[in-house]
Amino acid sequence: MSYTLVLIIHLLCAIIFIGFVFADVIVLPAMKKVLNEKEHQNVVNAISGRARKIFPLAVLTLILTGGFMFSKYINSDAGMFNSSLQILLLIKFVLAMIIAGGIVYSLSCKFLKKAPNPIMKHFHKFVLVVGVCIVVLAKLMFV
Repeated sequence: MSYTLVLIIHLLCAIIFIGFVFADVIVLPAMKKVLNEKEHQNVVNAISGRARKIFPLAVLTLILTGGFMFSKYINSDAGMFNSSLQILLLIKFVLAMIIAGGIVYSLSCKFLKKAPNPIMKHFHKFVLVVGVCIVVLAKLMFV
């Protein structure tokens, strides 16, 4: 598979990922102010229902395509810390793995029917900030 195609797929999945988190953190709470409780809940349920079908595949594809692209710039021939691009890429990788770890933790709590840590109430806010940082780092890598 060509790098350009993987890059396009990766970008589309990132748009889906960040878009959903943006909607959950910014848009849906704002709608609560103009809709009554039942209407708001119907909107949240409709969006969440669709997201549950699309989101897992988008996140998995995002991670897989990111790993493919990562291997182009960090490998046994290219090294790990030889350029600012590689350093920024490693920072992106660590941030992405923190998000992935939070997703795995959240899913495991659901499957094990265990209450998640209360700090997870703010996880989407954290993911939105870190996701924007990852996008900025992606642009800075090639400057």
